[in-house]
Amino acid sequence: MSLIPTEAWYCDRLKLVEEEHRGVLDRIGRPWYQHFERVALRLIFRNPKASRAQIEAAIMHDALMARGKGRGFLEAIGLEPEAIAIIQLTTPPPHGNYFRDFEAITPADNAIYLDYIRGVVASGNRAAIQVKLADIRDTIEAFEESSLPVLKGQLRDRYRPSAELLAAAVETPAAG
Repeated sequence: MSLIPTEAWYCDRLKLVEEEHRGVLDRIGRPWYQHFERVALRLIFRNPKASRAQIEAAIMHDALMARGKGRGFLEAIGLEPEAIAIIQLTTPPPHGNYFRDFEAITPADNAIYLDYIRGVVASGNRAAIQVKLADIRDTIEAFEESSLPVLKGQLRDRYRPSAELLAAAVETPAAG
């Protein structure tokens, strides 16, 4: 038995993301739309009982960012209200273009981002924390593949600290 969903809603969400990001590459040259499925799969593999709302949120997690299609789009495609709430909670503040503009990020921007992550943790919304952690872990893996100093700096200053905060909120360390 596979953990990967095969339901129509899952395939439809992936198709929407692929169409939206066709031709866009991530910072290491992979098709950007694949990030969204990887986030969903990371969530599912770590939490096989992830809800449909969590999985939808993982796939559509950038829809409320500056280049996304917005809440109206999410409602129009029939996203569950819980999924929309997760996306709202896990969307970074509109202070900067967290999607691509890493060269322009300052230490103050990183502090704002980490405060945002602390807010996600403080919400106590386990479903949202798990979705954001899956997103951050996918970003970490991609940035670890890069040799660009700006991405290595973001690993150190933003993404690894964010992953530590999120993981501490939802993961229990193994007994040693």
